[in-house]
Amino acid sequence: MCRAQEITPFRLTGVEGYATMRYLRDTFVTEQPAAGGAAGSRSRQSQGDMREEVFIMTHSYAYHPNLVSMDIGGGPILQRGTFTTDAGDTGSQGMLYNLTGRATILRDKPYRGSLFYEHLNPTLSIAPGQVLTQENNRYGFDFSLLAPVTPVPLHLDASRSHFRGSGADRIIDDQIDRFDLRASRSYGTFGSTQLQYQVTRQESMSGSPNAPIQATTSNGQGLNLDSRFQFGSARQYDLLNLVTINTQNYTLTQGALPERKDVRVLLDLRGRHSDKLHTFGFYNYSGSNQGDLASTHNSMTAGMSYWPNKELATTLSLRADDNQTRQFAATSRGIDGSARYQRPLLAGVGQASYAFRYDQRGQQATANQTSVIGEPITLTGTTSSTLAHQRVTAGSVLVSNTGRTQTFVEDRDYTLTVVGLDTRVQRLIGGNIVDGQDVLVDYSYDVGGTYSYTQADQTLNVNWGYRNYVNVYFRRFDAAPHLTSGAPLFPLNTVRSNLYGARADFPFKLGFELTIGGGFERENRSETIAPYRRTANDLYLQTEDPVFRTGNIRISTRHTKVDYENSVQNVNLTGYDFRYWSRLWFGLEVSADASYELDTGSPVPRRRIADSLKAKWRYRKASLTMDFGRTRESQGEFERTRTLAQILARRDF
Repeated sequence: MCRAQEITPFRLTGVEGYATMRYLRDTFVTEQPAAGGAAGSRSRQSQGDMREEVFIMTHSYAYHPNLVSMDIGGGPILQRGTFTTDAGDTGSQGMLYNLTGRATILRDKPYRGSLFYEHLNPTLSIAPGQVLTQENNRYGFDFSLLAPVTPVPLHLDASRSHFRGSGADRIIDDQIDRFDLRASRSYGTFGSTQLQYQVTRQESMSGSPNAPIQATTSNGQGLNLDSRFQFGSARQYDLLNLVTINTQNYTLTQGALPERKDVRVLLDLRGRHSDKLHTFGFYNYSGSNQGDLASTHNSMTAGMSYWPNKELATTLSLRADDNQTRQFAATSRGIDGSARYQRPLLAGVGQASYAFRYDQRGQQATANQTSVIGEPITLTGTTSSTLAHQRVTAGSVLVSNTGRTQTFVEDRDYTLTVVGLDTRVQRLIGGNIVDGQDVLVDYSYDVGGTYSYTQADQTLNVNWGYRNYVNVYFRRFDAAPHLTSGAPLFPLNTVRSNLYGARADFPFKLGFELTIGGGFERENRSETIAPYRRTANDLYLQTEDPVFRTGNIRISTRHTKVDYENSVQNVNLTGYDFRYWSRLWFGLEVSADASYELDTGSPVPRRRIADSLKAKWRYRKASLTMDFGRTRESQGEFERTRTLAQILARRDF
């Protein structure tokens, strides 16, 4: 009788949803002085939005839950907005909607699939203190073929997505087509293998509205094989095998980039012969080809870890590396090892460790320079990011967004600094790179000539700790290269480094529990290329129980100073931080944060002040969230202030 009741042309099995109201105010002010004492410029942009949204999701099936099950939802969005600039005000009002639907066919069968469609208008955070309302359209299907129909389970996904949105300093317009095929095979306790093939095509017109945007199309294909096995009488051996093949090309309005092909093979074998003896070995091959750039890299390592007793741990390994490009060939052979001894003392625990590394290295150069295309880095705040290769050629650096739709301008969007042989990229707050943005960097670097040398590295660590209260440590590092043939175009880097420091964390009880702690560290690094002296210290106080039954606080201060002997790009950073958090009555949670940073070490001082206040209240299915934040950044005399206020009320039903 029950079974007969389930068979029906249509049955609604559940309804859920929510109603929200959100208010957003986003304002930033930019001030830039003029040269020669003339009046500077000041600009102001403000964006305000009021959004009211209702969303209802239904769950149903046709004829039988295992035949066709459906999840269909949607609802209206009323959005009113204002955008204010120095040139005037503009307003907008419109009715948007969310709509999502998925139909799953034969969900409990070994041959199953689904069709889906989504039209959503989410509010996204694209950077700290920056939000953007986006329109997303996505549709496609997925299909699975499982046991017992096939011994190799297959999963297929295909979709087309279109993301559109605009804000004060960001435009998003991306269409992405994806096809994904996965096959997996399990061998029981022996292990498993998974094969994945993916095709992606992306058409992009995203970028900053304050700079030209060019249309780009990227096509990518990827094949990944992931095998993991355990074998041996006691399953004491682990084998990992990864094979990756990728191709990627960009077609730009102003031309095209050469197609890039990457291949990687990794074999990783580890054995547990006893509680005292473990062995390991791996082989890694990677190859890349892009236009005139081609490289292959082979590396092998084999070694063991041995614990004679609970106080002593040792390691020993052998290494070999070969790197081949069209501009140079480099080889390295070496051995490294370490020993660590730990023993309880009359008070606390003492530990000493020693590590060594010996290499024979050499390279044959057939050209003076080689290039890098598309090195990914992330530019956060005004902190510098160091490029992967040293000796970067002056004037060769090109920075673009990940979609290649925009090329950024040096000294307007970013700046370059050189410390020793390293080149660093730093975001400028008045430019078109948002805080935390991922970018691609193209550049050339000097190969360094034809030569060979040996290098011996030694590291000594000694530290003493007392419970979790105090830790005192010292580290000595020596790197001694010795030229055996040839003439490198740059000096070999001899290093002598002494580092010592201490850290303490003491709990107290003064009517309530609190912890006072801090640390101090000093390093003197004497080296051929970029010698420096560094000191760092911090101090904090944190309550572990609510103070006067209201909330917890944490107050901290920190200071870092780095002085380079051969560079003016020093660091003299002072920071102060304050945090308060509390759980009040009726489910109300409140937190407040404030931080201040000032770095006067480089020729262009930088400062950052950030304050935020957050509150969240929830009662049964109702919630209210408030978020207020203000950030002020300055580099030299250039200053930008951003203020964000957001209130969100939600009721689930």
